[in-house]
Amino acid sequence: MLMMAPQQTAQHIRNVREAMSRSMEKLRERDELLLMTPGPTEIPPMVREAMVRPIEHPYAQKEFIEFYHSLEEKLQRIYGTEDDMVIVGGEGILGLEASMASLLDPGDEVLCISNGIYGDGFKRYVKMYGGEPTVCGFPYDGPILMEELEHHLEQNDFDVATMVHCETPTGTLNDLDMILKRLKEECIVTVVDAVSSIGGVPVPVENMDICISGSQKCFSSPPGLTPISISDEAWDMIMDDKEDKSFYTSLKAWKETWLENESFPYTPLVSNLYALDESAGSIIREGIPYVYARHEDAANMCRKRGKDMGLELFPKEEELCSNTVTAFEVEGNAVQIQKRLKKEHGILVATGLGEMKEDIIRIGHMGFNAKRDKVKRTMDALEKVVK
Repeated sequence: MLMMAPQQTAQHIRNVREAMSRSMEKLRERDELLLMTPGPTEIPPMVREAMVRPIEHPYAQKEFIEFYHSLEEKLQRIYGTEDDMVIVGGEGILGLEASMASLLDPGDEVLCISNGIYGDGFKRYVKMYGGEPTVCGFPYDGPILMEELEHHLEQNDFDVATMVHCETPTGTLNDLDMILKRLKEECIVTVVDAVSSIGGVPVPVENMDICISGSQKCFSSPPGLTPISISDEAWDMIMDDKEDKSFYTSLKAWKETWLENESFPYTPLVSNLYALDESAGSIIREGIPYVYARHEDAANMCRKRGKDMGLELFPKEEELCSNTVTAFEVEGNAVQIQKRLKKEHGILVATGLGEMKEDIIRIGHMGFNAKRDKVKRTMDALEKVVK
């Protein structure tokens, strides 16, 4: 065994202490940073505490099965549905891909309704799993128009339609009620990305066949879980003698294992599930209508303060703006504003994505962040930065 000389040992101890001190300083800085991004959001202390619970064994302890059923019921209450609930282990994008992997046969016709980045993104997953996508596209700052939708429905017989409820990159909330009802009349299976709206605003899940959310948005839980509600019509299509294209993205595997046999297709993310359970319980304890009202209040405050300081909303029509995230146009200055808010005020907001990275800043007032004091602190700082 190698032995250190006394002076080496002393230097080693000093190095370790200095490294620990630097780590603690970074932790203090991180704790002091106000995370006002539209996901991941700030995680409440009780949710973090839930993650450190001793874990129950998913396969060997019936207590975990009972816990999982209880979490499903909470999510069904928040979704407002009696449809089956599956909680896949992965970020929300997994839900988008898994829905296409599970529904589509080669050659299936898919209508991708889009006015944003994530709506456009569905086309990639459709093609990946052999479907034939048709994009019904609209400007990123405008609504989805029924007239254009009707034109596409007249031109083709679609098997599946995809759409996004809240386009997080632009803060656009789409009114899907009439669209979903019209698609149901045509017996088209609908897949909706509601990742940044479930738990923050009302979502018409009753007319959706697959509705996808994410733990890191309005639930204010750590990233890593994607709850998905699945209707009987969607299950009929998924289980219709399809060739398996993958396993991890297969919703069929969840039907055959969990829903039919109370086992799991792969080991669940137990600690993340404990956190999501606390988040869902918190929403229910507060009262879902009160949660929606709190998000509306935070959003109104954010938009008013921004307009008062001369900032333009994106989209410009306020009725298109989501109560979970607000986007402001700051042409060419978004990254600089983001850096100054973090450095000078200890607040992190998001910029736009893709081509809009430099032109939009986004403030997430969702979940634990949908509070007047947090919005006030953020907008006070923003006002100083944009003067």
